[in-house]
Amino acid sequence: MIPSFSTIVQQDFAYASGRTGVLQQLLLTASDRDRLLGATSLKEAEAILTELRLTNPIDQGLEKSDEILRAIGAWVREEVDTMAPANKRPTFHILWLEEDAPVLSYLLKKHHGLTSAISSQPQSRMTAYSTKALQSLVEEDIAGSIPSHLTAFVKTIKNQRGGIHRSDQWKPEEIDNAVSKYVASLQLSLARASGSKALRTYVEHKIDLTNIRTALRVKSDESRITHHSSLLQGGTIDLQKKLGNPEAIAKAIDRSDLPNTIAEVIRNTNDDSTVLEHALSKVIANDIAHMWNIPLSIEPVFAFAALAQSQIRLLRVLLIGKRANMSPQEIKHMLPPFLSASHYVLS
Repeated sequence: MIPSFSTIVQQDFAYASGRTGVLQQLLLTASDRDRLLGATSLKEAEAILTELRLTNPIDQGLEKSDEILRAIGAWVREEVDTMAPANKRPTFHILWLEEDAPVLSYLLKKHHGLTSAISSQPQSRMTAYSTKALQSLVEEDIAGSIPSHLTAFVKTIKNQRGGIHRSDQWKPEEIDNAVSKYVASLQLSLARASGSKALRTYVEHKIDLTNIRTALRVKSDESRITHHSSLLQGGTIDLQKKLGNPEAIAKAIDRSDLPNTIAEVIRNTNDDSTVLEHALSKVIANDIAHMWNIPLSIEPVFAFAALAQSQIRLLRVLLIGKRANMSPQEIKHMLPPFLSASHYVLS
């Protein structure tokens, strides 16, 4: 008897479920992070990195941190492509686009003469589109396999002027904001198309958290104009009329499905960004933890990829700190919150 399509799909997800259980054992632990923080130099940190389980699947001959991180990213992409059915792979662009964004911003700023002589193009192996393809699109107007919506966006930013009235030269932050809005809109469309409530919630919450950070940064009437244009569309809370008003922001959070601990932090911590980031990170940690527990679906694969991506970013920041000879305390202060591979999030 020929198995039905649904049975084949279930078999694919059953394999993915078992595989993600193995892969999560390779992800970083808090003790791995602390061991790297305690390294006395970049060279020692790189040596420790090669000893961690996270680097077991990659070429053991790599020694430089940049090469190691790119290899880890390539391995994660390969694992996801192996586990995810072909029709579900575009869903993971929700994650990969976050690595495309800095590359696209850099190339567009370079086009407008807004990069410095010492700036360098970001590198990653976890992108939706290859860096060479994006470079050809921006620099030579060669679309290749790049989708029409991205080519249209790039054409607009290349040809349009910046400023509120589109009459001035672009500013770097305006290009970054335009790219962020484009990516967020595309991520939300992908989440909706996936049919997964968990993925849609994840994207909406990411937009909410970005907007909360933006709204809290407003310190004056002038910055209110700048930050108002930076708010992303598609989240669950509306902060447009609450910029720079912590109490109004906290009340909006109270009325949302976000944890009220975020509102408490905003009211009580006096601009302590570390405490706020910890509270915000718990939202994403909870969303990912929920995904682990949805059987025979794409969500556990997405959870693995999201965690791996967040840990690679943490490693990138940590190793930059080591390269700059910063102290462990200084590096720890600037690190993004650590997300573990636990299926449960402790309060």
